[in-house]
Amino acid sequence: MIKTALVGFGFSANTFHVPFLSTISEFAISAVVSSKPDQVAQRLPKAACFDDLSTLLAQQTPDLVVITTPNHLHYQHVKQALEAGCHVLVEKPFVTNSRDGLELAALAKQKGLVLCPYHNRRWDGDFLTLKGLHLAGELGDIKVMHSSFNRYRPEVRQRWRELPGEGAGILYDLGSHLIDQALHLLGDPNAVSASCRALRPGSETTDYFQVTLHYPDKEVVLSSSPYRSGTTERFVVHGEKATFSTFGLDIQEDQLRAGLMVTVSGFGEQAYQGMLEVGDSVTPDPLTLEDGQYHRLFDGLAQAITNDQPSPVCPISASKVIYAIELAQTASDTGSRQPWQFQA
Repeated sequence: MIKTALVGFGFSANTFHVPFLSTISEFAISAVVSSKPDQVAQRLPKAACFDDLSTLLAQQTPDLVVITTPNHLHYQHVKQALEAGCHVLVEKPFVTNSRDGLELAALAKQKGLVLCPYHNRRWDGDFLTLKGLHLAGELGDIKVMHSSFNRYRPEVRQRWRELPGEGAGILYDLGSHLIDQALHLLGDPNAVSASCRALRPGSETTDYFQVTLHYPDKEVVLSSSPYRSGTTERFVVHGEKATFSTFGLDIQEDQLRAGLMVTVSGFGEQAYQGMLEVGDSVTPDPLTLEDGQYHRLFDGLAQAITNDQPSPVCPISASKVIYAIELAQTASDTGSRQPWQFQA
């Protein structure tokens, strides 16, 4: 069993981590850092509750520490856990500074520990479908890719993600998902340009972005708007042979929010179909999307810890995501195109 400690017990921990850590046999949640011991006891009665990570590490030696604290605390909590000899799973965004990410990756390597940033949307059903089409050559060379993650949230809410601060705003929140998927699928770009804005009345953080990753032979446009009503477009990918498109979001988050057990039949089965338009065809072919598979990240993490396999998400690749966010913000602030010069 992988003795697991959760740091933070808010939405992320309860929605995206506890359901998997509680049902995958390799993990056992033994401790939680939270200011809400009653809530912890109600959901995880066998787990001890601690006020802070230092106290937990002084009294227990978990195999794995899962960091779900606010973004600006990730670096210090990951470093503390690694220095205590623990493997780490950390919510995205990995850190708020790409240099910090590289430092933590080097520390984990030095200590022989697994460090896994939680880029779970590599296992969204629509992205798995796109990745499969790309690897099979059914799209031909990708030339243009539009990837959007929109919501209708026209009013600012009193949440730390929407308040001024290090690592706040939608570019770090949803942008990290879109950038990670693009880099995972297509590799490093040559340059980045962007428009990052606060469009909502009273907004003090970025709530809209359009980031373009420039490649020698393709353009990738990543965007998010708080004003998109209805069913949102998700992917529109133009290849030399065919175009792949999807509308609507992967079903897994909604299922997790609703409390659906991750072990039930139908978990991850997508609510929408994709479309594949081949050549100059005017009649799109409906395409059944692959099931979402967030459990594969946890399965891969267990294998990395127990059988010396690679982390399912490499911390170097997650550091590239933060570097791309830094370039995008600079590009937006200066109205320039920023060259990609990442060095691990």
